[in-house]
Amino acid sequence: MHGDGQTQEWDAVPPGRQAPPAGYGPPAGYGPPAGYGPPPGYGPQPAYAPPPGYGAPGYGPPPAYGPPPGYAPPPGYAWGWPPAPAAWPDGPARPGVATAAVVLGFVTGGLTALASLGFLVAVAGGEDDAATVLLLLGLPCAAGLLAGAAQLLRRRPPALLFGSALAAVGVLLLTLLVGWATLGAGDRTGLTVFLLLAAPLPVLTAVYARLGRVTGWAAAGGPAGGPLAWR
Repeated sequence: MHGDGQTQEWDAVPPGRQAPPAGYGPPAGYGPPAGYGPPPGYGPQPAYAPPPGYGAPGYGPPPAYGPPPGYAPPPGYAWGWPPAPAAWPDGPARPGVATAAVVLGFVTGGLTALASLGFLVAVAGGEDDAATVLLLLGLPCAAGLLAGAAQLLRRRPPALLFGSALAAVGVLLLTLLVGWATLGAGDRTGLTVFLLLAAPLPVLTAVYARLGRVTGWAAAGGPAGGPLAWR
């Protein structure tokens, strides 16, 4: 600053401070060494991978559960279920012809028992001709028919049903022969008509009891009837 009152100049450096010498700065050549960097060969590591053939084993469901080694269920028995029912070539259910044989057995046995009881009353009332007495043999035949039908219903062999039906037919034929030999013309006609009406039921019962499907189905159930006895 000059005291002429016209011109005032301010120094570039405030009072009390010194300006740095010209060219002040870090010494020449000062700085990081030339070519400074990471050591040779140093850099990011390659991605990590397990050795060849090594890795976590594949995870899957545990092995199937079953009986201990060397142990097996008895033949015909599956785990948690009873033995499978006995099968036969035409299916597990009772065939229709077997049902027909059972029905015929019950019907024939019931009617034979009723007729035999009627002849028993007649004989007790004084009817003592040979033909009427022979017809009383229908009582054991009726019992056999009813028992045989019940056995076949439980899938047992139809031998009793078949034999009782044949016996009933035999009683009718024997009665016809004896009646024609001992009765008069009028009585023979009435007896013949009665026997002809009574014969078809035991004949059909015997035929149905011997059909192959009936005997095969009954034999497949075993001696005690088998698990399908009441189907």
